[in-house]
Amino acid sequence: MQFYSFDARDPIFEIDGWKLSLQVITLENIYSPAPESVTLTREPEGWRLRCDRLAWAGGQERAAGGLTAAVTDNDAGGLRITLNASAPEPITSVKLLIRDLPPVQPLTMLDQPRDVPTDGLLDRYPNGIRLPVWLAARSDGGVYGFRCEDAQHRAKRFCAYAERMGPLTGRIAIECIHDEDARHFDTTIHAPTWVLARDVEPDAFRAAQLAFNEAQAGFVPWEGRTDVPGWARDLRLVLTLHGMHWSGFIFNDYAAMLDIIRYVAGQIDGRKVLAYLPGWEGRYYWQYGDFRPEPRLGGEEGFVRLCDGARALGVHLMPMFGGNCANAWMPHFHTFGPSSYMKSATRNVFLGNQPDWNLSRAHDTGWQAWLNPGAPAWQTELTRQITRLMERYGFDAVFLDTVEVWSNDPDFNIREGYRQLVDRLRAGRPDLLVTGEDWYDGLLPIFPIFQQTSKWRQVPAWVGRYARLMGHICDGEPSRGSTGVFESGYAPYERLPDEPHYLPTLAFVDGTLDAARGEIDAVIALAKQRG
Repeated sequence: MQFYSFDARDPIFEIDGWKLSLQVITLENIYSPAPESVTLTREPEGWRLRCDRLAWAGGQERAAGGLTAAVTDNDAGGLRITLNASAPEPITSVKLLIRDLPPVQPLTMLDQPRDVPTDGLLDRYPNGIRLPVWLAARSDGGVYGFRCEDAQHRAKRFCAYAERMGPLTGRIAIECIHDEDARHFDTTIHAPTWVLARDVEPDAFRAAQLAFNEAQAGFVPWEGRTDVPGWARDLRLVLTLHGMHWSGFIFNDYAAMLDIIRYVAGQIDGRKVLAYLPGWEGRYYWQYGDFRPEPRLGGEEGFVRLCDGARALGVHLMPMFGGNCANAWMPHFHTFGPSSYMKSATRNVFLGNQPDWNLSRAHDTGWQAWLNPGAPAWQTELTRQITRLMERYGFDAVFLDTVEVWSNDPDFNIREGYRQLVDRLRAGRPDLLVTGEDWYDGLLPIFPIFQQTSKWRQVPAWVGRYARLMGHICDGEPSRGSTGVFESGYAPYERLPDEPHYLPTLAFVDGTLDAARGEIDAVIALAKQRG
């Protein structure tokens, strides 16, 4: 985190024991209410703050614009605050600062306390925390709560730090920041409601946010979802059948995949098994954007035998597709890629995580284009490829990779793009299951099953109210801890937690079936116990 090298002199407003400041951030500068233009009045329903002039340059200059804040009491000894602002240039963000606080320890999504380092602590939503809720514990045992009721799931940031300049030096400030959808940057902004509370019970505070999502954002508990085919509700076991690594190394060809399926279906009803196929299309990620059976894995004939053989056993196949990535060096990339690049709000092209695919240690992946599923050209091309393959091979499910990756693209909303893509794939196919890699709350109404690991990311139990989770390809398989096609290479094998919202998952690379037979049989037995 960076800080200004001067005291910004933001005016502080005292409301019901809270000390608050406000900032308006545009494409070209940062503004605060001009102190001389501010009025704060008590009204029957709460307070209303108005200003008709903005300050900038640490209060040295004035600019046209203004801000209003409607503030009401909430039921948890706190406030509900709704901000509207105007400025000379398009507004990107509005910030609420809660100031003059004692030392705090912000909590993780699993309520684990963290110290605030010298340079501050920053959490981002949705690429980071999964719910726009932030909790901070005090030394007296109390917990501050901050959350934002935004049915559009726009970006938020939360941070805590000790102030460095001015009369509150050494005291803690917490920032709650809302970003506007970059498609709608304008000289006015109407921000969603922030909720502040002094003493909260963490689970209850999150439950209030989830209740808002159910009432306003289309969240439906698992039992009532209409995008879960009947057969998917009977799933008890997931098989991750690794195909071809980025380098071209083959873990399992189509014949080997079918052998594994036959072995498993000999011990459990095949109709309760989902076979997930990462790297089925050839070189993992390199082939993204041109999905088809890979000749070295058995070609079309081999893939047909795999599909027919699995279907005969009742097993459901789920090939993996890149939801937002394609190889920019593919011959036909020019037909859909250049107009579909994922971008930041100010049009920096998004470069993603840049894995070290070739072990050059350079992490230079210029061929790996990150594309916006809301962009018409990419959405249409991906729909065309997946639909053609479904019609040709008849698989029951589709997995979309890296759906959790988000950017505030100024041309097309990424989350809305996934909603459109899934609707197009499922149109006329009520028995099609569409799953995604990882989740944040805005994706829960779109995908009913996610690939998830607890090694990297915390998994709160409340997600099981809405979705089911299967093992991630970064999780090691049971013979040697290989992660198959996944770029990390190795992870110690662990079973998934024995919780109702986790689907037991077994990963297979070359040799797993022979070398880990005991563990394979044990996990199958656990899956059978679920009915």
